[in-house]
Amino acid sequence: MNLLTKNDHIIEIILSLFRWVFLLIAGSYYYLYLDGNSFGFLILFIFGLVYMGISELALRKTGINSKAYLIMTKVSVVFDYAAFLWLVSLTGGSGSPFFPIAYLLILHVAVYWKFSGGIIASFLLGAGYTVILNLKGYSFEDEQLIAYLFDCMFLFFMGVLGGIIVSRERTMRSKNTKLEDIARQDFLTDLYNHRAFQEDLHICSEDNHSLMLVLSDIDYFKSVNDRFGHLVGDDVLKQIGTVVKEELKDDGRAYRYGGEEIAFIMDATNSEEAKACLLRIQSVIRKLRFTAHAEHFSVTMSYGTAIFPPEGSIDECLRIADERLYEAKRLGRNRICWFDEQVEEGHAR
Repeated sequence: MNLLTKNDHIIEIILSLFRWVFLLIAGSYYYLYLDGNSFGFLILFIFGLVYMGISELALRKTGINSKAYLIMTKVSVVFDYAAFLWLVSLTGGSGSPFFPIAYLLILHVAVYWKFSGGIIASFLLGAGYTVILNLKGYSFEDEQLIAYLFDCMFLFFMGVLGGIIVSRERTMRSKNTKLEDIARQDFLTDLYNHRAFQEDLHICSEDNHSLMLVLSDIDYFKSVNDRFGHLVGDDVLKQIGTVVKEELKDDGRAYRYGGEEIAFIMDATNSEEAKACLLRIQSVIRKLRFTAHAEHFSVTMSYGTAIFPPEGSIDECLRIADERLYEAKRLGRNRICWFDEQVEEGHAR
């Protein structure tokens, strides 16, 4: 599934503002030209107000790619389609001053489903528009036929043009994202790198999102390199990187902070779940077995943790996590120094 970006969120906000403007215009049209006598128009207007209120809450109060946000953005497309046809029907069908709204709807759909979405939206709008004209007794002859064909032609062109523009923008964004990912990833472990860690910390600080910072270090890693060679040491780092990525999944991100240091940014909305995830990572790494020169060996890691925002700024949390990492090492390594219980001793291997 393609995740939404901040640009998509900005588009949603702009479209939401347009909806409010059109709702205001529609309300004015209702009172000025229909003299407040259309009950159907009044129902549509009230429904639009309720829907827009709920939509604004979803846009402003829920995170991008949250379930509520994604549902609302998809439902809004259906609502816009139904509201458009209803509005055009109540304002005369052919020649309705609200017909140009269809072009915005096509672009909205193209944002999510690109070229195919734009084409499908243009056909669905054209079909709905045709049904309304039929119900209103449109003759589809002479000048009326020409006007109808031009309306449908512009809908189709908008679908094609909108789809092409959005598809090109998404292709360019995808290429840029891949280049950015390359610049943000550590080649050896396939984890994010130190640069990405600093950038993501800055974003988390701005969003004020509750998170658990973890700094970890492979215990006695220098002895692994000295005894078995750097190629074996690299293999250890690769396997640990694989374990961390698999175990973290959607619970956070891992970064190669330094040589044998790995940092974590974990969602701490539920701190107990974050702790359980880190314990699981610790357990799996302990069980890893490596082979070099006909010898078998394993490694352990030490961890220091801090919680943002209760424990101060991001920089302060980073300093506290670093202090707790060294505390874990001082107390014998192979353990976690927690943000709340101070020290969690590792089990003997």
